[in-house]
This record gives sequence, C-alpha cells and structure tokens, in this order.
Amino acid sequence: MKLLPLLIFFFTLSFCQAQNVEFDIYFDLGKFTLSKAHEKAINDQIATLDTTDTYNFLIKGYTDFVDTENFNLELSKNRAIAVSDYLETSYTSLINSIKKEAKGELPADAKKNERIGVKKHRKVSVIISKNDHKPKITKRKQNIYAIPVNKLEIGKSYELGKINFKTGRVTLIKSSKKQLERLVQFLRRNRNVHIEIQGHVCCGGDDDSDALNSDTGTITLSVDRARFVYKYLISRGVSKERLTYKGYAFTAPLYFPERGRRDRSSNRRVEIMITKN
Repeated sequence: MKLLPLLIFFFTLSFCQAQNVEFDIYFDLGKFTLSKAHEKAINDQIATLDTTDTYNFLIKGYTDFVDTENFNLELSKNRAIAVSDYLETSYTSLINSIKKEAKGELPADAKKNERIGVKKHRKVSVIISKNDHKPKITKRKQNIYAIPVNKLEIGKSYELGKINFKTGRVTLIKSSKKQLERLVQFLRRNRNVHIEIQGHVCCGGDDDSDALNSDTGTITLSVDRARFVYKYLISRGVSKERLTYKGYAFTAPLYFPERGRRDRSSNRRVEIMITKN
C-alpha cells in the first residue's frame, strides 16, 4: 500500500547570544525529494534569521531501519543533499559555511514492523549557528608571471592566475588547466626556483579546520588540492626536490564573508610561495 505524503515539522529555537536555530524535516519512507511543504517549513525558519549576518549550516541526514544498511546510508546522504542544495540555491547570501553529514540509520528500540519502520527517524536535522568567527582576510597576491624572476622574494606567496577547483573536490575547473600547464613551463624555464604549493578552501568561518573532500570522505581538502598540483608538476618532469606542499584550510580567504559563487570559487585556490631562488 502506497503511503500518503507525510510531513511533520518540528523545531526548537534558541535565540541566545549565538542566535542558533535547530529544526527537523521528516520524509516519507524511502523518499528524499523536497516537497513544497518542506520548502515552506525551511523558509519559515530562515525568516527568523538576521539577514545582515552570515551563518554556518550543519545538515544531518537520517533514515529508519527499513531496507539495507548501504541503501539507508545513501538515502540519508541524498536527504542531506536535497536540503543543502535548496539552501544554497535560495539563501546564498546568508551562508558562511554549509556541511552535510550522512548519518544512516537511527537505532530503534524494537523492530516491530519491518515494512513501516519508524517515521520519526526518517528526517534531516538542520543546525544553524551565527558566524561569530572572523578569519583573517588576505590580500590578493601579485601574479608571479608579472615579476622578473630575480625579483621574486623568498618566503613570499604569489598567485598563478585562476587555479581553482570544483566544490568539495580535487578537480580543476576547466579554465584552470591551462594555468597549471603555464606553471609547468615557468618552472622548466627557471630551474633555480623552488616552491611551496599552498592549498586553500572556501566556505569556512566557524573554525579554521580543513574542509571535507567529497571523493575521499576525509577532512583534508586543502592539503589534497596542494598535493594534486605537487603530483601533477612531478608527472610533467619537475623535480620533486624543488617542491613541497601544504594545506592552509580556511585561514586566509580572499573574501569573507563569501557573498556568492564567485567569492567561494576565488577562495578555492592554489598559490605558491618561493622557498629558493
């Protein structure tokens, strides 16, 4: 028997100094697509926020015990993604950071009915906290190609043009591939130059920790991006003796708060520091 659409909306508001908002959205069995009722419930809670501030969003997806553990883990992930995507599309200017967590099955006291499951466990929990952390905004660096090689300063970082990545991944955006090859040619021409490759991420603010690499599931994204460039340069014939790499997480964004896609893209970047010249 097909279940009738069901939406139960529960929320807890706490307006202390941090101005936190927490609420749950409930789904039908096996479903993760947002309905109009889901969207209205989200909109009602977002309407309580101060639009002059930015916020950190934590999105946790859950399921009941019906179906297999692997299926439920994927379902909880899809539920979290559905809510996160809606927030990113509808409330970009309010988002300082947004994190998704697939929690899978919530434990049940007793599995009384394997077909019906536990309705209250089929949910997404949204935790919103005001962004009180203010990272140090860094100034955009000089472009390394605009400076004579003998003027490059040891210990100073330089930008390379747009070497930027897709959200949450160690995948270059299309326009960045030519810039990476340009760096290869620069290092081939200037064999005395040694560099540290510096990876940066976007979308932080609540702390200075690194971001999630969605391909590996590890909180090492800035390091992984720097390592990607490091390995690429070696594969193109640059000696590894000339190269080191390091991840800087969200400690030095170019833009904060991030007001849109362009700011976030600019913060997801790689720069280099001269270590020997």
